[in-house]
Amino acid sequence: MSAFLRLGVLKLHHLATGRQILARLRELERTQWLKRDELLALQRDKLQRLMEYAYQYVPYYRRTFDQARFHPDDLRNDPASLHKLPILTKTIIRENLNQMLTTEPKRRKQLSKVTTSGSTGHPLIFMQDDYFRDGVTADIQRHLGWAGWKMGQSHAYIWGADFEVSASQSLRTRMIDWTWNRFVTNAFVLTDESLAAFTNQVRRQCPRILFGYASSLYRFAQFVRSSPYKDITFDGVFSSAEVLFPAVRQFIEDTFQCKVFDRYGTKELGGIACECEAHTGLHISAENNYVEILCDGRLAKPGEIGDVIVTNLNNLGMPFIRYSIEDAGAWYDGKDCPCGRVAPMLQTVQGRIVDTFETRDGRTAWAGFAGAGYSGLAHPAIKQFQVVQRSLDLMVVRLVKDGEIPQSTLDELTRTIQIAFGDNVEVEFEFPDEIPVLSSGKHQYTISELSS
Repeated sequence: MSAFLRLGVLKLHHLATGRQILARLRELERTQWLKRDELLALQRDKLQRLMEYAYQYVPYYRRTFDQARFHPDDLRNDPASLHKLPILTKTIIRENLNQMLTTEPKRRKQLSKVTTSGSTGHPLIFMQDDYFRDGVTADIQRHLGWAGWKMGQSHAYIWGADFEVSASQSLRTRMIDWTWNRFVTNAFVLTDESLAAFTNQVRRQCPRILFGYASSLYRFAQFVRSSPYKDITFDGVFSSAEVLFPAVRQFIEDTFQCKVFDRYGTKELGGIACECEAHTGLHISAENNYVEILCDGRLAKPGEIGDVIVTNLNNLGMPFIRYSIEDAGAWYDGKDCPCGRVAPMLQTVQGRIVDTFETRDGRTAWAGFAGAGYSGLAHPAIKQFQVVQRSLDLMVVRLVKDGEIPQSTLDELTRTIQIAFGDNVEVEFEFPDEIPVLSSGKHQYTISELSS
């Protein structure tokens, strides 16, 4: 099917729904080549607009700004006045969800509910508007272009999919995949059969790009190396949602004879940063997010590890201002990137760490299913969670409670795990007062005691 026809369908979709993905993509492709002062001026203008909107339409921020003795006009004269505002945490969001939503009637009608268990084991429910969602999709397409991909070309995903999807949702997903000329295999449960089918589809459709979780890409690379089809290659492989370890990157690059692009983003904020074709660091999507790195409360120096704090510039429906992702990172401390893009760069991100789970029948399951949007773990009474695979037949779910957790939620968690790992898997619940963090200060929300 021609790229021209797919593009026509996408334009008709935009016309019918009012979405603006293509226009946003064209804008991002233009702004990525701006001079540094022009790009930062664009970012400041969007930040100013966000602050003015939040103060006018969002009750939580009007109250918070007043308590901090901050007014949006302050930002015009003193950019450092932003630091008067407190850090936004997942706990604050859970406690103030309704007060954090816009009161503007037109935009409020656009809001869609999103649930994520969080990359750090803290469940979360939040809302997103159309402008934000269009920007997220456009930013992904822009990043794929850094590996040479063009609109309409085939690309493949190893990504999470719901275990139980309605017929209407399934049809909608298939239509979207067809329009973007992409296909997906479910990373939640990777079997030899599903990987073989995916490999055959890759050989038939010759996708230019492969996109997935680091651990799932590694599993696919292992499968390809053990198969007769060792000549599979791509223009680029994009790794997202997990820490990309150097040895894993090298293994994937050697297998598919192409470069891996490390991409950093979250469900709450969309794409934050991504490697370009020069692979010197991760370029911040400065048009979409304003990023700070704090070390003991002060702005970190280049190369200094600190807490990643992000203000999203697009989601006016539920603004995230000075939001702590609970990841650690560092600014790039080298020279300007040879690619010619001047957006600030991250040197490293110490983000999500997940183990890979196994099943008794020999399947590999991406353990990140626990943190990839499963709504049961986003129940308001669940303060934090951790899923531990003790054996092939026993999963332990640790839940830090903030109130009573309904039995129906526990039953749904049990059912989801058994769908993923087998009906005979026993699920035990533990309710500790807290879940210890790693020595790095990160919370590992999935642990396999079978992993080496």
